Amino acid sequence: MGRPKRIEDDELLKIARAVFVLDGAHGSTREIAQRSGISEAALFKRYPTKVALFLAAMMPPNVDVDALIAVAEAASDPRQSLIVLCERMLDYFREAIPIILQLTQNPLIDLEAVRRRFGVSPEQRLAAAVPAYLARQAERGRIACPDPGGAALLLISAVHSLVLFEIMTLHAPRDAQTAVRAIVGALWEGLKPGAKSDD
Repeated sequence: MGRPKRIEDDELLKIARAVFVLDGAHGSTREIAQRSGISEAALFKRYPTKVALFLAAMMPPNVDVDALIAVAEAASDPRQSLIVLCERMLDYFREAIPIILQLTQNPLIDLEAVRRRFGVSPEQRLAAAVPAYLARQAERGRIACPDPGGAALLLISAVHSLVLFEIMTLHAPRDAQTAVRAIVGALWEGLKPGAKSDD
């Protein structure tokens, strides 16, 4: 009798995530075990309940906020810097939103318990980092931004919506790249240095 197959947790969770993203809370632990090449009993030795497996697999992916902002700040042109920022957020949301949607729709998951267990989410870190980035850009005279929080909310919400539109098949993924440039172009009129505020 051969030794039982060993699969690393990262690979197991990747397989479970693929099943849960496709089938939601109804994803089969039998299918996850089969795809992983292990028995359901071995699966439940690692994760004692389906909910525990679901939570481990469906935690939103981490985002290196510092690296994301650093790439944007490295662009010499301030408008291009905003485009790069939005493109990086687009990449992150494309990975995170399908997972988050399943997490929020699972009736067995208490989202407040998840927040308490895992603390500050990647999305919360992003929501704090973007206004700080815009404020620094404004301090350097690269943009005119009297309300970095409001501008950040517009940018994050717009990019987030693009990914939701992709999921709903309202536009093709390639259209999102064009849309990012259009969003930044529209906001640029209010953010470019020398823009007048109507306060």
